Amino acid sequence: MDHDGKYPQYLGGVLSGLWQDVAEIPAALAATLDNREGFEAAAKLVASRGASRLVVSGNGAAYYVASALWLASLRGLQPGPEVCAVPSGFVARGRFAWRPDDIFVAVSSSGEFRDLVEAIDKGAPRPYIAVTSSPESTVARGAGVIAKFQVLHQRALTHSQVFCGAVAAVLSIWAMVVDDVVLSRQLRDLPAITESAIDQASRWSGDALSELEAVPRSALTCASGAGWAAALEAALLLKEVARVPTEGSETREAATSGMYPLASDDLAFTLPSAGEDPLLAEAEGIFERAGAKVLRAPVPRSPIDERVMGAVMFPASAALAIRLARLGGFDPDAPSWAASYYQTAR
Repeated sequence: MDHDGKYPQYLGGVLSGLWQDVAEIPAALAATLDNREGFEAAAKLVASRGASRLVVSGNGAAYYVASALWLASLRGLQPGPEVCAVPSGFVARGRFAWRPDDIFVAVSSSGEFRDLVEAIDKGAPRPYIAVTSSPESTVARGAGVIAKFQVLHQRALTHSQVFCGAVAAVLSIWAMVVDDVVLSRQLRDLPAITESAIDQASRWSGDALSELEAVPRSALTCASGAGWAAALEAALLLKEVARVPTEGSETREAATSGMYPLASDDLAFTLPSAGEDPLLAEAEGIFERAGAKVLRAPVPRSPIDERVMGAVMFPASAALAIRLARLGGFDPDAPSWAASYYQTAR
C-alpha cells in the first residue's frame, strides 16, 4: 500500500524495509495473540512445577523482552513467582547459579543464539520454555514448551515484529500464570493500540522529526515505571539503526545521572504513557536546561498499561531511528555491523 493506506510503507516519503516491517506489527500481534500457541502450556508448566523463580534470558532486544516481563511482575498485584531477567551471556558456560525449582525461559527469535544454546547444554534446568518464532530451531527442539510468536516478514535486519511479538507472548503467559485480567484485556487490545501508534508515529515523523537536521553526538531515552523496557529498546534502535551512542534509562535515573553528559549536541527522547507524568515533565526540563534537544514520543490516544509500552512505543522509536540513520548516511535496513554480529552470535 502507499502512504495513504491502512499500513503505510513510507516514512517521510521514502520507502524503508524497516518501516514496512513496523507497519505489519498489528497484524503480526493479532496472529500471535489469536493463536496463543504454547501460551497455556507454558503457564501450566509454571503452575505444575510450583516454580518460585522464572529465569528469563535473551540477547539484545530479547533481553529487553525479558526485562519487560521482570518489570511487569513488579507492577502486578497478584502473587506469582519471582522473575529474574538475565542477559544471555550470564547464563552461558555455567556461570549462573540455578536453583532446583527454577524454570528457564529462553527468548530467541531464531532459536540459535549461541549463549542460550550453551546455557541449555551446561546446566539450565529442564523442562524449559522457548519463546521463539522458529519452532524447528536448536533452542526450541529441546524445550518442554514452545511459545511461538508470529513474524509475517523481516525485510530489515532490525527486529520489529520479533520484539513486539515476543513482548506479547511473555506478558500473555504471565497474565495466565497470575490470573491478571487487566493485563489480559490490554493485550487483547494491543493490535488496535499499536495500529493507532503507527498512525501517530507517521504523522509525528512529518512534523517533529522533519525539524531534525543533524545527527546528535549522543542520546538519552527514558520512560517511567514498567515503561523502562520501552526506553531500553528505543536506545537499542538508535544504536543499531542510526549508530548514535544512546543510554536507555528509567525516568528518575535519567534525571539524576543520565543527564550528566547532555549538552547542545545531544538528544533526549522521552516516552510517555497516557495521562500526566510529573516525573517525566521534570526530567524534560532538566534535559532542556542542559542544552539538549528534547523530543517526546506521541502520547497514546487511550490509556495504556505501562507493561505493554515496549510494543506501543516501538513505532515512534523506529521512526526516530530511521530519520537519524538517513541524516547520518546509513542504510536503516542493512547496518554495516551485521557481519560482525553474526560472527559472534551464532
